Amino acid sequence: MNKQYFISLLAVALIMALPQLGFGQSASVIEVNKALLGSDTPADIVAEDGEVAQDERPPPKNAWQKYTRFLDGQLEKLGHLDLYGVTAQLPKGYFSVKWDYTQLKAGRRYNSNHVLGPAVAPIPLSLLNPADEGWFLDTGLTGSGGGHVFQASYGITNTFNWYFELPYQFMHTRFDPKVIDKDGNLWGGSEEAARVQGRNKLRTLLPMVGRPVVGLKYDADWILADINTGFSWNPWRTERLSTALTARVFFPTGRVADPDNSLMYATGPELDTGVGGWILGFTNGWDLRIFKYKFWIDIIASSEFTASYGFKQKRRYPTVIEPDDPNADSKRGFTKPKIPGSLEFPDLTKDNKEFGTTVKGTFDYTPGWSLSWTGQLNVQIALLGLGFGYGILHSQEPEIQGDYRFIMMARSLELLGQNTIQAIQLGATLSLLPLYVPVDFAFQWRKMVDGYNAIVFDDYWNIIVKVFIPIFPD
Repeated sequence: MNKQYFISLLAVALIMALPQLGFGQSASVIEVNKALLGSDTPADIVAEDGEVAQDERPPPKNAWQKYTRFLDGQLEKLGHLDLYGVTAQLPKGYFSVKWDYTQLKAGRRYNSNHVLGPAVAPIPLSLLNPADEGWFLDTGLTGSGGGHVFQASYGITNTFNWYFELPYQFMHTRFDPKVIDKDGNLWGGSEEAARVQGRNKLRTLLPMVGRPVVGLKYDADWILADINTGFSWNPWRTERLSTALTARVFFPTGRVADPDNSLMYATGPELDTGVGGWILGFTNGWDLRIFKYKFWIDIIASSEFTASYGFKQKRRYPTVIEPDDPNADSKRGFTKPKIPGSLEFPDLTKDNKEFGTTVKGTFDYTPGWSLSWTGQLNVQIALLGLGFGYGILHSQEPEIQGDYRFIMMARSLELLGQNTIQAIQLGATLSLLPLYVPVDFAFQWRKMVDGYNAIVFDDYWNIIVKVFIPIFPD
């Protein structure tokens, strides 16, 4: 690889390394030529007026030389686009494929007072037996999971792109019940004794309050989530400031958990992989170039605001077993409580005469609005990009139209309500274009720092691989 080829690749490697979840990069080919060659332009590639001159190199002799000669020409043209930040778009005629792999763990939760605690609030055993006053059943809910997201994007013009995203998820959730006191001390003074007592109490307590005995684990791999597609537009860009708009639609392709095994209703450990209905979303991004030194250093501040709305859908009630059902012993579902009913454990087996409702069939469920904002500071040093971000996500409490007792029960679990998440993010990107390989790699790590009614994700990281392919370039 001669010096001029390396300069073209080195410069536009940053340009082709388009934003990977916010970590944008940029460079100027002419500036790189000046920095490395001591002149404004290499004479056999770019003329004095900036136009591409006739290439005086000998004709390529093999496929590799043809490929590198073609890539050199494309990189030289793209060097004048000055793409940077989260608002940059794929150049016209370019296609990209991205694979995003994520892993995380969960076992804690921020409550309504922003205090960390177990994922599910412990259940007082005094509900079953007054003699157990001061002791609680900790369900010990924990989980791990992640996903694979495959994305395809295409540059319709230099400022207008289309994308399509195919997400899959995997999850492994567990209940490990044990009995503790209000200070977290174990029943019997040991983990083994507390777990044995916890399983016994779980099998005894839940039927007494009219709930089905939950399964202790749930495993799922390669479960389809909500497919989404949309368009992004970069209507305005200067050397220092740029903005972009993205509109998207989510299809109801993800799985909604079985209501008889759903964590949302505390009937089991299964989680949704989709919202269950149509969603429309919109993002507005801004980039401010703070400082740039030739191509070696580029510092960019970025901001993204996203709003989405989930439309009304029908969801199925959990199974309710009537007291006089002759097959009750062979069914699993809500039953008549054997102790006086309460807000958390109502009797769902009889019709609500006051409101004229019953826990049968389906109810209306509207996810509603979700809003998020992310601010990032990205520093590009040659081919390495480093970034720090802070984000906040707020989702409204879903609107439910159905049986009042069921709604109050679901809300009392504090797993179905408005929630807020605040998190920080660190990331890095690297391009292989200097090796004539149009591939970018990115790594990101996130940590939740505060929340409201929100499950905490720990050990939350992802890797991204993105490939660029010129299909119909100018």
